[in-house]
Amino acid sequence: MLACLVLGALLLLGACDSVLLEDISPAVPDTPVPAVPPSSKEPEEVLAAFLDAWRNEDYETMHGLLAGRSRELHPQREFIQKYTAAHSVIRFGGLEYQLQDLEYQGATAILNYDIEIESPTFGSIADAGRVMRMVDEGGWKIAWSSLDIINGLSARARLDQRADFPPRANIYDRDGQPLASQDSQVYSLYAVKQDMRDIEACLATLAEMTRRQPNTLRSIFADFLGETRFHIAEIDSVRYNRYRAGLEENCAIFPSEGPFSKVRQYRSRSYYGQGIATHAVGYIGAVPADELERWEALGYSAGDLIGRAGIERSYQATLAGRPQRLLRIVEGGNTLIREMAGAPGEDPQPVTTTIDRRLQEITAQTMADAVSYALNNWGGITAGGAIVAMDVSSGELLAMASYPSFDPQIFNPDTEYNVPRAVARLNGDIRNPFVNKALAEQYTPGSVYKIVTALAAASEGIWTRDEIFDCDYFWYGGAYGDSEPRRTDWRLLEPGPPPPTGPVSMTQALAASCNPFFYEMGALMFDVRPDMQSGYAKALGFGQATGLRGLGIEAAGDVAFPNEPAAAINNAIGQGNVAVTALQMAQLTALIANGGTLWQPYIVSHIGSPGEPGYRLENEPTVAASLDLDPEALALARDGMCLVTTVRDLGTAERVFRDADYSVCGKTGTAETLGNPHAWFVAFWPAEEPEIAFAGVMAHSREGSEVVAPMIRRILDDYLGRAQKAFPEWWQTPYIPVKTQAQALQELEEEG
Repeated sequence: MLACLVLGALLLLGACDSVLLEDISPAVPDTPVPAVPPSSKEPEEVLAAFLDAWRNEDYETMHGLLAGRSRELHPQREFIQKYTAAHSVIRFGGLEYQLQDLEYQGATAILNYDIEIESPTFGSIADAGRVMRMVDEGGWKIAWSSLDIINGLSARARLDQRADFPPRANIYDRDGQPLASQDSQVYSLYAVKQDMRDIEACLATLAEMTRRQPNTLRSIFADFLGETRFHIAEIDSVRYNRYRAGLEENCAIFPSEGPFSKVRQYRSRSYYGQGIATHAVGYIGAVPADELERWEALGYSAGDLIGRAGIERSYQATLAGRPQRLLRIVEGGNTLIREMAGAPGEDPQPVTTTIDRRLQEITAQTMADAVSYALNNWGGITAGGAIVAMDVSSGELLAMASYPSFDPQIFNPDTEYNVPRAVARLNGDIRNPFVNKALAEQYTPGSVYKIVTALAAASEGIWTRDEIFDCDYFWYGGAYGDSEPRRTDWRLLEPGPPPPTGPVSMTQALAASCNPFFYEMGALMFDVRPDMQSGYAKALGFGQATGLRGLGIEAAGDVAFPNEPAAAINNAIGQGNVAVTALQMAQLTALIANGGTLWQPYIVSHIGSPGEPGYRLENEPTVAASLDLDPEALALARDGMCLVTTVRDLGTAERVFRDADYSVCGKTGTAETLGNPHAWFVAFWPAEEPEIAFAGVMAHSREGSEVVAPMIRRILDDYLGRAQKAFPEWWQTPYIPVKTQAQALQELEEEG
């Protein structure tokens, strides 16, 4: 321990943050201790200079004021280490001092003085009755010892800071069901391949239970020999009991006596459903080394647990409370020499969210199951995505699932995961599982953005409800200044292709997602006022963060001003210079469903426990912007979305909801990218008196009607207690790329 001090290490002892401060008798230095010029200052002036330098943490100046013998016994490097070590425990923030008495004893001066050390952790630490000795060496110099750091800190004593952390408070869903709970049972699962009855059946069970792809689990299995026992997952008690039979039958994972049981248990902070809402709820972990200084300023130490992401991080002070801390001087076997200071604690307070735990779990499970089922098709190439569910009458977030996700237990110090290996796997996933794709990533929206175009065109009288447009395969925009000689409808890109849509009203054009109609709307609006369409988009919340609090960085999206007709035409169908987040699309869908109110999204509703002191409302329904939207335009957009799911041969998602015994309105979207398209679907349920708005995206997959619409159907089936509609069987066939507009035109030219 002494060697560590000589080498300059700052020694923190255990959870108490103890620091040993001892006088050290060093070897004779290689070079003589440099002489310090004599001073004409009086003892009280030397004291003031020393303490002023201490206040400024100017240790070199302090050391220069020491007497020759003190500087020999305490070289500058060791001297500085003693002060910095003490400061790390005290959380030094400055000091004030007061000289009480000065007495001369021959060539020695005795100064009696008081100091108060400022600390962000302990407040003002009074250290009265201090004594400093000075000797006359042609000027007064300090005969220094460790007692000049803290009164009572002898060579055999150490500073000891103890923190009594209260149990961290829980995070609840809207109905008081825990999403994160303290001191809960965690089941740590181990597997042995040669014990399994059917490895593929086991992989299927584990994939569903952990919401990881079978291929990911298969790669973990491949790292171990058949007879090797290896760690596979950690889950809460509810999920363990739900999958216990499958684990035992398919994986031979069951509890047994002894240290090699395949089911081990420990109590710690636990996240319901293996983190069904990890990107929203977050997780805990030790203070990161690169953030230590910032957390130390708040009274934390290395090794303390903090929220590292999501609500766990943004509500850290609320959930953790403030620990009671004691600052003491102790000797040897913790013999108390002096109680120096204490900082009272504050009780932790639980956080209640707006999340509907059941809907959140269904949403997260649906996304994972869909990708696993479609691995041979779009599931094997997608970059992941997100689904958001919002209360249409308040802005409350009912569900926010980002795929792929991860187990928050990995970062819990109590975990039995091989943490470096688990984190390396996550970091190596090009789909970025740590990113909240509902909030922090923006995507080209494709045809779901036609809702904005329809609202703008109808509100401005560009097109009326009863006007008819002939929706053909092609649209020619030369008369409007389009730089493209011709553009295509999406139907021309389909196998076959199916016949053109034909004559449609505006509501029917939205239902059929007729590209030529919206090309023309973009051109006509640009001709009247270039910023018409982009102005409506900004008023509806696009191109700026929604302001959702508590979940970290939020992407703003993009609704760039079109500087030419071609740009406006591209933007009108959700291509070009347009990018949105899933949260923004959910906010827009809720606006259509509720008749024109743009609600501010929020996810935390209350702090504290009902009926207990400190219980308070944190957020409440708030209108994000006052919009004067044309009721007729809103009705037109709403009617068009309801036709999407109900009119055969016209609605682009009709076949997905054809046999549903509940009503839902929606809009599909397929956004061309440099790779495979982004699939979109937005919806509100029920059609008559809407309650929930959904917005979902699956990046680089296929068409929105083929990928995300079936997911929303599965979510509603499960949420409403209906029989599940099977995912499309073709999801398990080889992937066929979706044709782009440029490819379709090139093929036509080649065909002559």
